[in-house]
Formats: sequence, C-alpha cells, structure tokens
Amino acid sequence: MTWKKSFFFMVVFFLIYNCSPSKYLVVDKSRTLKTNDISSFHTSLSVTVGWIPYQDQKVIQTGKNEWKVVKSEEEEGSSLPMLVISYPETQDSLLLTMATENEVLGKLIKHSLMTQEQISTPYTDFFERAKCQKCHPEHIKIPFE
Repeated sequence: MTWKKSFFFMVVFFLIYNCSPSKYLVVDKSRTLKTNDISSFHTSLSVTVGWIPYQDQKVIQTGKNEWKVVKSEEEEGSSLPMLVISYPETQDSLLLTMATENEVLGKLIKHSLMTQEQISTPYTDFFERAKCQKCHPEHIKIPFE
C-alpha cells in the first residue's frame, strides 16, 4: 500500500470519526406544554379606547405679567381617543395617549401582567418595581435588558 492510499484512508477515517454523532451527547432539558391545562392565572388588566371630550382654549394676557386661559371662540371642541388601562379588581385606571410608542406600551402591559404591578407614572419608577428579575429564579439565566 502506498503512502498516498494510506493518507487517503486516514483522512476518511478521521472525517467519519469526527463528523459522526457523539455517543455522549449532552441534551438540555426540554418541556412539553399542556396548553389545555392552565393551573392558575395572574390578575387581569383591561385595555380599551375611551373618547375623552376636549374644549379648545387659548391664553390671553390680562396684565403685565399675568396670563389667563379662556375658551377659544374658533372651535367648539371634540373628542380625543385615549388608551384606558384598568384593573378590574381595584377599579383603578390609567389614561395613555395614542402617541405612546408601541414598544413602550408593550413593555408596560407585559411587565404589569407578569409582575402583577399596576402601571403608574413616572414609568421609570414602575419599571423599577416591575423588574423581570422579580419573578425569575436566580438559577435561570435570561439576558435581561
């Protein structure tokens, strides 16, 4: 047998040995979800759109350094849509403008539902109380923001 044939067989053997599945494969735990058997629920919250009436106003100067807000004669007013987030168990509610960014709204709702904390302003205080780490066990490593 020539050295070229020997080298070829060694390369083939090496590839087969190293590319075949390991006999000692380490597998992480997996879960089987039983979606029909929910064992418990967190407290609920309700999100709906409420139409809030408004009246146009203007600012007029009444003195040298005095100003007053009065009804504008140009427009009678109308209604403005607002997101109303309410907690049925407490009868508390929060109004959010429609200009609230989708990402912020999603985080507010998700953190409120998961940690069962009521959304409040300022949002920085709310997110401090409603940390994801509050619910997750320490041994489960999740890349939090």
